[in-house]
Amino acid sequence: MNELTNRLMKQLNFVSQAGNNFMHQNKQRLTGQQRVLAILRLEDGLSQSYLGDILNLRPSSIAELLKKLELSDDIIRKEDEKDKRNKLVYLTEKGQKKADDNAHQKNEDSNNDFFAGLNDEEKEQFGTYLQKISDGWSEEFKQQSSRFVDPMDRMKNMQKVHATMMEKFGDDWENMSPDEMRKVMHRAMRDSEYCGPRGGLMPGRGRNFRHDFRHGKEFY
Repeated sequence: MNELTNRLMKQLNFVSQAGNNFMHQNKQRLTGQQRVLAILRLEDGLSQSYLGDILNLRPSSIAELLKKLELSDDIIRKEDEKDKRNKLVYLTEKGQKKADDNAHQKNEDSNNDFFAGLNDEEKEQFGTYLQKISDGWSEEFKQQSSRFVDPMDRMKNMQKVHATMMEKFGDDWENMSPDEMRKVMHRAMRDSEYCGPRGGLMPGRGRNFRHDFRHGKEFY
């Protein structure tokens, strides 16, 4: 690493650390449990495995997280009547209130304060440079970097692709094999607008793919 790239890396690390701290102070950085509540606030009744994909968690990790929320009476899990192997997750009245409180505490307008040193044109240029950085990564690191994606952005992107596929293929989607679904979804992901490295956002990851996809309802 030469002197210039070393300095850039230090500057990037400083801004990244400051950004994380800034988001914590302004209630924009959520805990794992708060993220589950926030996702269910937007779309209740998602499958346990689909939530795991959105949060990029292993089955054992999402199960442990949901167990804690269940013990605190924030969620309830029910068997899917169409597939007894799957669990659907719903907010309780208490969980709904917590999710609403968390949402109301967020101060997203404060982001303008963090970037006060840049005008709109410079912000656009800065965003372009950040995209170029991620575009230049190796394919292996791009796959690893999927865990850095904000879960809410991941869900919105998955829902957008789901809506596009249903609009394009309609009932024919129901008759596709899991492999055919993956191929179509990968193409759609590549074509979709997404801020960050492409890849790693596919729902299912080899388990209950068809079920997980169909439980991704549309965003309104």
